Amino acid sequence: MKTWILAGTLGVCALLANAQSLPDSQTVVIPGGRLLTIELPAHRHVMNREDFSPFRGGYELSNGQVLYLRNASNVGVIMYARIDNQDEHRIVATASNRFVALDRQLAMRIDLRDDGSVGGEVLMQVPAERLVSGELVPAHVENLSLASR
Repeated sequence: MKTWILAGTLGVCALLANAQSLPDSQTVVIPGGRLLTIELPAHRHVMNREDFSPFRGGYELSNGQVLYLRNASNVGVIMYARIDNQDEHRIVATASNRFVALDRQLAMRIDLRDDGSVGGEVLMQVPAERLVSGELVPAHVENLSLASR
């Protein structure tokens, strides 16, 4: 009886070991994550006051913070963005719905949908910080989604 149980157990183990090895044609390769950076555009998108007007206002981000966009000029378009009560960043348009801060601290894509909802993403430079444990978290770019307007 013990022989039958031992033989059955070994047989099941052999089947499981064989099932775990895949031929090369079925191997899944997962590339490393891309490093997020904020770059200034080679060419700026020309945007006038009327083009920028729909983007002005506040946008709630996926982390609970609020992104604010405003125009600071009555003559041309001088655009600024800030998150919550942080410092403002002068921004330029890189496309009809994309903006980047001249100091490379923010970049955003804002998709204004026909139904009044918004989508898009915000890249935000987060400075290095030291945790209570003494561990240093290096500066990095955080990718946030636009949640609502």
